[in-house]
Amino acid sequence: MLTLNLIRPLSNVAANRERFELRQHGWPQRILRFILDPLLLTGMLALGLMVAGCKKDAAREASDSDANGYLCLKCSARLYTDRSVFIGPKCPKCQQDTLMEVVGYTCPKDGHLTIRAREGDRQAAPVCESCQGPLGGMRLPREKDLKAWGAAKISS
Repeated sequence: MLTLNLIRPLSNVAANRERFELRQHGWPQRILRFILDPLLLTGMLALGLMVAGCKKDAAREASDSDANGYLCLKCSARLYTDRSVFIGPKCPKCQQDTLMEVVGYTCPKDGHLTIRAREGDRQAAPVCESCQGPLGGMRLPREKDLKAWGAAKISS
């Protein structure tokens, strides 16, 4: 029985073509691929890390503060403490359990920070205190913001 081996002649043609291409470039392509592929991958990975590392984390920045701000819903006392000091729901001025933590809302138009109680505030949607426009992102106010708001510092 006569069988034709078509795979072997085709593989010889492919091998001869590869040998011709390797001789034409000087360096064997397998060695070039062995060296260049990891370098290219490492370069792309480094570039991706640099681009990702250059961005500020908006959530971390919004939740970072050096003070805790409070507003009494009964007597409207504006108070703040150091970041490591927390006071309970009892207001030190009126002795009522209506003391709430405050958050700041940044106005996208003028950048003004409007500070309001985190919860329990009677107003519906927060509006900017300076331009009466809608407010943007929420963040914790820092000590300088709380002082500008008129808050008094409470020591532990």
